[in-house]
Amino acid sequence: MIKPTLLALALAAVLPHAAARSSVQFYGAIDAGLRYQTNVDEAGNSLLSMGSGNYYSNRLGFRALEDLGGGLSARVLLESGFVSKTGALDNTKNVLFNRTAAVGLGGKWGYVDLGRQYTIGFRTELFLDPFNHHYTGLVPLSSGAGTTLPAAAVAAGLSASSSSGTRFNNDIQYSGTFGGLTVRAEYAPGEVEGDARKGTARAAGFSYTGGTLLAAGAYTRKQTPAGFENEAHIVGGGAKLQNVTVKAGLSRERQDGAAGVAYRNMTAFGGVSYLINPFVEITGALYRSRYAAGNNSGTRTLSLLGASYTLSTRTNLYAEIDVNSYRGALLPASKQTRQHGVSAGVMHRF
Repeated sequence: MIKPTLLALALAAVLPHAAARSSVQFYGAIDAGLRYQTNVDEAGNSLLSMGSGNYYSNRLGFRALEDLGGGLSARVLLESGFVSKTGALDNTKNVLFNRTAAVGLGGKWGYVDLGRQYTIGFRTELFLDPFNHHYTGLVPLSSGAGTTLPAAAVAAGLSASSSSGTRFNNDIQYSGTFGGLTVRAEYAPGEVEGDARKGTARAAGFSYTGGTLLAAGAYTRKQTPAGFENEAHIVGGGAKLQNVTVKAGLSRERQDGAAGVAYRNMTAFGGVSYLINPFVEITGALYRSRYAAGNNSGTRTLSLLGASYTLSTRTNLYAEIDVNSYRGALLPASKQTRQHGVSAGVMHRF
C-alpha cells in the first residue's frame, strides 16, 4: 500500500510538468463608438448611431495548445462574436462559436485543423488588405460589407466578397509556414446524401513575406448544394519600406446558375499605410467592386481614410471618413448613388 505522503510527493512531481506542457488562453476584443452616415434611405435622411466593431470586430475566444511530445502538438480555437451596444450574439442564427470552432494537430511540417474555419480565400484577402482587416463593416473584402448584390445572384450562391465566402463549415485545412512562405490547402465536404460533390469546397493558396516584398494568391472551387459550380481567384502583392506599406490586389468570383446564367463579382483594391510614429498610423485605400450577369451590371467604389492612435498595447482610439459611390445593379436598398460616413471610437483587446 502506497503511503499518502509518498503519493502526494509523486503527484507534486508530475503535475507541474504536465501543466507546463499545455496552456489555455481566454482572449477577446470590444470596440464601440459613433457612426454618422448620409443618404441611408430613399428620402435622403442621415443617421447617427452607436457603432459596434467599427474598427475591429468584437469577439470572445478560447485558445488552447498542448505539447504532445516528439515535435507534435494539439491546438484548439473557439471564438464567438457579439454586439457591444446590446451584448447580443452578432449572428441571426444564434450560433455561439460562429467565428471559429476548430481543433488540430501539427508540428514543424505544419498544422491540420478541422471544424468551422476562415477560408483560404478570406485569409488571402486579409493578408492583402491595406487596412489589415479593420473596418470590416465597410470594406467589401471579408464579408462583402456594403455591397448589395441582386437577389438572383445571392440565391444562386454568389458572395459579395468576391472570395467564395468568409468561413466554411466541416472544413479540413492544412497550413504550413517555411521561412517567409506560408502555404494552405483545404477541403470541406458538402454532406449531401447521394452525391459526394454537391456542397463541397476546395482551395489552395499562399502568402509570402521576404525583405520588403509581399505577395499572395488563392484559388477556390466549390459546388452549391444544388450542384452549380463556383470559382474564385485572388492575387496581389505589395511592399514595406520603413514606415510605409503599400498593398494591392484583385479578387474575382464566378457563380454558375440555372438556364446557363453566370453571375460574376470582382473587387480591385489598393492602399497605403504610413506609421507616423510608434503611436499614430494613417491609412488610405480604394476598393472598387463590379458585378455582371448578362446585360445587368453595376459598380460600387469605396474611398476610405482612417487614423489610429495607440494608447497602450491593448487600447487604441480610431477615426475614419468614407465615401461610397454606387451605379446600376449595385445600388443599395436606399436607391442612393452616393453616401458619406464618419466613424470614431475606442477599441480594447484583452
